Amino acid sequence: MNGMIRLRGGTVMTLGADAAVLPATDVWLADGKILGFGDQPPASSSNASARVVDVSGCLVLPGLVQGHMHLGQTLFRGLAEQRRLLAWLRERIWPLEAAHDEESAYWGAMLGAAECLLSGTTAIQDIGIGPGAQGLLRALVDSGIRAVAGKCLMDAGDALPPALAEATDRTLADTESLGRLFDGAGDGRLSYALCPRFILSGSDALWSGVRDLAERHGWPVHTHALEQRDETELVRALKNGRDEIEYFADAGILATDFRVAHGVWLDAGHLHRVRGGRFSVVHCPGSNLKLGSGIAPVLAIRAAGVPVGIGADGAACNNDLDAFEELRLAALLQSVQHGPGALGGLDALRLATSEGATAIGLGREIGSLEVGKRADILVLSMERPEMWCAPQADLHDLVAFGASRASVKHVLVGGELQVEDGRLTRLDLAEIRRQADRCLRDLVRRSGLDLGPTRRI
Repeated sequence: MNGMIRLRGGTVMTLGADAAVLPATDVWLADGKILGFGDQPPASSSNASARVVDVSGCLVLPGLVQGHMHLGQTLFRGLAEQRRLLAWLRERIWPLEAAHDEESAYWGAMLGAAECLLSGTTAIQDIGIGPGAQGLLRALVDSGIRAVAGKCLMDAGDALPPALAEATDRTLADTESLGRLFDGAGDGRLSYALCPRFILSGSDALWSGVRDLAERHGWPVHTHALEQRDETELVRALKNGRDEIEYFADAGILATDFRVAHGVWLDAGHLHRVRGGRFSVVHCPGSNLKLGSGIAPVLAIRAAGVPVGIGADGAACNNDLDAFEELRLAALLQSVQHGPGALGGLDALRLATSEGATAIGLGREIGSLEVGKRADILVLSMERPEMWCAPQADLHDLVAFGASRASVKHVLVGGELQVEDGRLTRLDLAEIRRQADRCLRDLVRRSGLDLGPTRRI
């Protein structure tokens, strides 16, 4: 068996159903999957040589999963500050997204993927962009990250730039074509999703077409919903008094594999309606705080049996893509609402690993360290001062409340080392930054926005 790797001597945090922690345990990998644990290689591979990676004194756990991302907004970091959601979209984000081309989308997504990998994220669900969508998808394939992604679909809406308001039939045909091209690309690392942005930028015909494509191809549907109260008020005004969940039920979207970003204003009635369906929520606490959206009822959502993941959202509304920050915020915000420990370290980690993987449809492949699962693995150094702890401390609490991107030592996706000793192995970060600088200048010029004086540090 070729390509075997032995991660030797680390403390393995499985994040499986029993949350087992295995001190000083080797992990054996081959053909992109986890073969086994222990001092000796699995019997089927006893004659194979393995590359040994010494991880003694480190924590070995599943790679982090972020269920809602906008890598197409990575170039916009810091360009849409101090705005609530709808003004943020109309005044800055939509004009900038409309100015994307394939090249700017590619390099912006590469920059975002590099940030994700360096901070321990091995899998994302990205809602995509309109113009330049193919460039973004190519970047996801080339970057080495695992992704569920698609083209962002919009065909109508107040203040929507013409370049984003595509003809309904055209945008549906385009996403179907992209899905056929990219679903399963990158040796299976990329899975396609249908990504209508939200109700305020999609006609009834668009949502009907999305439902039909989901039924025809089995692709999931990922969108934004119930992010801010003023958004829902506009939805009610537009859809004859119905809120988002009521509209999605009538449109047949709730019958699909449906994944909602934010869900800040989900209530008991909503949760009763979606109970038992293929429905998940991705919590984005950093973005929700920055845009003044509110605090999602994570405990109630989980109590209803709905899987919850976490996501940084995008660099234009967060402003970083660090999953450690998001899972920590998720736990601390629930403590503010419900008391200390309401969402403990283990549960917070599950949002970014096993449960987060389930939320984006990959729970059988990733999210926990188990024999047969994909070898998407994160190794954290215990040499950092913030990673010192008393021997009685729970390691799940240590990671959830103390770890950060600075602790990341190695990152593997499908058994391939994407980050080794804190450095990217396949991607040239300096080149990505150079190309991103060049593309941003041209993109801002195409947008026609006056963003003020430029500063170069």
